[in-house]
Amino acid sequence: MKKIYRKSVIRPCSLFSIKTWYEGESKELEKWLGFGFYNNLFVYKNGMARLYYDIAEGEIFDKMLDEKLDEELFDNLCDNLTEQIEKSETLTSEKEIYSLVVRCWPSFTIFDVISKYPEYANERMLERLCRLRKSTELFSYIIEERIKHVITPMKFIFFKGNIIEQDFGSFLEENSIIIEDEENKS
Repeated sequence: MKKIYRKSVIRPCSLFSIKTWYEGESKELEKWLGFGFYNNLFVYKNGMARLYYDIAEGEIFDKMLDEKLDEELFDNLCDNLTEQIEKSETLTSEKEIYSLVVRCWPSFTIFDVISKYPEYANERMLERLCRLRKSTELFSYIIEERIKHVITPMKFIFFKGNIIEQDFGSFLEENSIIIEDEENKS
């Protein structure tokens, strides 16, 4: 059975960023919502990573947000992010920084959705999110600068926690993945 994926964001990042992103949107997000993105596919080339997500997982995520995102969860996410940022000032080891960034990802993910789809939030939540984002927008980039980077291959696929050095077309075929073409969608 073919799995259908959709292109999402593209951004400059390192292997460290991709790993924390994946773990944060899978295991850590699951702690908050009872759901995690385990099938995200990252294609990395020359310092840029393109995220492709499994449409079926995206539909589950939307359903979980509809069911669970309320003021209490939102406030807890805000408090969690603020707490992680405060803790970050004393961290020195790569392992500690890695764990901290992973714990931030549920907030990053859900806040990004609210920014794109404000109907998920009420006015108070949107105001708090705006204040929080203004003070934290560069946090993930600044914290990562404190670690020593491992040499990142120039081109790879990151899938289910694994680095795969394979041609993208072959990878898609072997894994029965189709990338939805938004332009030709009916």
